[in-house]
Amino acid sequence: MPLSRFDRKRSLAGVIAAMAVVNLVYGITFPLLALVLDAQGVSKTLIGLSTIAQAAAVMVIAPWAPGLMARFAPSRIMQTAAVVLAALFLLAGAFPNVWFWFPLRLLIGAMTAMLWISSEAVINDLAEDHWRGRIIGIYSSVGAAGFALGPLLLILTGSEGMMPFYATCIMILAAGLPLFVVAHRRLDRAGERHGGLWKAFFLLPTVMLANVVYAAAAESVLTFFPLFGMALGLTEGYSLYLMTVLGLGTMILVLPISWLADRVDRFGLLLACVLLTMVGLLAMPWMVTRPLIAEVYAFVFGGVEGMIYALGVILVGQRFRGAMLATATTMFTACWGAGTVLGPLLVGIGMDRFGAEQMALLIVLFYALYLPLPVVGYLRSRRNEESA
Repeated sequence: MPLSRFDRKRSLAGVIAAMAVVNLVYGITFPLLALVLDAQGVSKTLIGLSTIAQAAAVMVIAPWAPGLMARFAPSRIMQTAAVVLAALFLLAGAFPNVWFWFPLRLLIGAMTAMLWISSEAVINDLAEDHWRGRIIGIYSSVGAAGFALGPLLLILTGSEGMMPFYATCIMILAAGLPLFVVAHRRLDRAGERHGGLWKAFFLLPTVMLANVVYAAAAESVLTFFPLFGMALGLTEGYSLYLMTVLGLGTMILVLPISWLADRVDRFGLLLACVLLTMVGLLAMPWMVTRPLIAEVYAFVFGGVEGMIYALGVILVGQRFRGAMLATATTMFTACWGAGTVLGPLLVGIGMDRFGAEQMALLIVLFYALYLPLPVVGYLRSRRNEESA
């Protein structure tokens, strides 16, 4: 049964709130837990492995997500996940031990994965193609606000004691309130076949791998930027401040860039964002140590890099419909999980070997390896337009 206009608006508000909760969790979990573990003398490699536990949950739960969304309304799944997440953060603060955090972060990752997969499937189901870019832009912008709030909370609460964990618990519950007014409707799963996840991957590999690379880069920055900044002579507080500015850049700039995505070749825009992100990473060690320039740089860099993810969501919704949409969304999120596993681990090993100040150069290698795919995707898209 089609949703009424009112129910559609309620559902959009709910899934946008879900994205805020997800990104708030990642925005505070990665830098907070990295700082706590670093203060305990834990190696950066082990910090990266701890991050993997949270990211690996996405890939573990991905095969089950389409079935869960067929059995339960996505709104019910998102409500449950938000409440459980708040409780898990209290446990993390009560037991600050790297080994206890491994299974705990696995559970945190599972809850955020279901929030993420459910919200993306619903928003692409509701959005029509002619205004998909603008809706995804709002969705990504609110999500970026969650990222920005994470480091900002740490600036206000510090990284010691229970205060940052209490504050995060409250913020998760507050951001998740709109989830409790969402219309309950199961996604149509008719026609779903076994093996659909990999089918979705191979139908759109450039976009799926974009999320792998984006996640590897973004989560490495989120995990290690405070340590990178301190290695360059910045204070912990100023490093967290720049992370907040970066998140604000994503929140604000993704809106006009998403508007542009409804008017230009989307693969061309993806290629441009990848190239500009690579330039930004190469300039990062110099830029972040220059007052005023650092703030402008972080703002613009956050918007451009964040658009890689937003374009991925837009292109998935453009390519898939009906039964395959939830499956493709699940695969897209699983690709994000794979990137989050690989990124912090490889960058953590590299920082232990070459120094924390080399973080940006290590991350740019991910994009360099990926670059041929958006080039081919853009050329193929242009060829299809000319032959149409």
